[in-house]
Amino acid sequence: MYLLGCDVGSSSVKVSIVDSESGLTVASDFYPKEEAPIKAVRPGWAEQVPEDWWSYFKVALQSALHTSGVKGEDIEAIGISYQMHGLVVVDKNQQVLRPSIIWCDSRAVTYGDRAFRNIGEKQCLSHLLNSPGNFTASKLAWVKEYEPQIFRQIDKIMLPGDYIAMRMTGDIVTTVSGLSEGIFWDFQQNGISEELMNYYGFSKDLIPALLKEKMPVYGYVTDRYWCDIGDIAQYKAAQRDMLDGRCAFATAAKQKDGAWIEEGAVISEGAELLGPCYIGSGAEVSEAVVSDYSVVGSG
Repeated sequence: MYLLGCDVGSSSVKVSIVDSESGLTVASDFYPKEEAPIKAVRPGWAEQVPEDWWSYFKVALQSALHTSGVKGEDIEAIGISYQMHGLVVVDKNQQVLRPSIIWCDSRAVTYGDRAFRNIGEKQCLSHLLNSPGNFTASKLAWVKEYEPQIFRQIDKIMLPGDYIAMRMTGDIVTTVSGLSEGIFWDFQQNGISEELMNYYGFSKDLIPALLKEKMPVYGYVTDRYWCDIGDIAQYKAAQRDMLDGRCAFATAAKQKDGAWIEEGAVISEGAELLGPCYIGSGAEVSEAVVSDYSVVGSG
């Protein structure tokens, strides 16, 4: 059996498949191969699209599964690490409302500095163990002031790792360490900081369900998730039933996200790849529409 590690970085998403008995890494990969884009509309701003992290993860995982020969059902557990402090906001349907304001975005510095003074430096350092600074809570305060129409739609806030776990399990949860890095946690009261939430005017309903274990289980991977990843992705061709994604593509076929197109496959003229996929070396692509996320092998 195997373990899967996923690291959601700001430059790429990395995955590793590890043999659970020997501890040896059997395959690793990352995507994109060039640094992932960071959108900076203004100096000091830095945003990324959470859905892109998910797309990158699917491409990297497909490659690692293919390289190792490991099947999805042989993976016993998944561990997630991630870029800290990024703010992800979703509505009641778990739809992302705006790009994530990531760790290196500095627009919220003044909010945190002002909170540090008004709440009190001694109070912050003894209860929050830090200044609110430019951390996640202060980023949310910026959204509240400048994007009130988005703020009103927020059902839950998350960190990047929480978002990837949500896509896998359908559950929105977080941890004490996650709330601590966002400067939401009161270490004296051992709970969400009432003082900070009241100062910024945040409802506790915005905070996901809390896992208090040191090594918590975020949830269990759903069938929907594995269908989304697809060890053998499927596509629906014109006037055909669902077919194996490793087959040659028919004209006008539409390929689902995360497909692995085997070496030697033929993608006919008019085929459309709707999402991230890996096109093996030797595959023949003839005037097909290929996603920007796709990795095309040599040959």
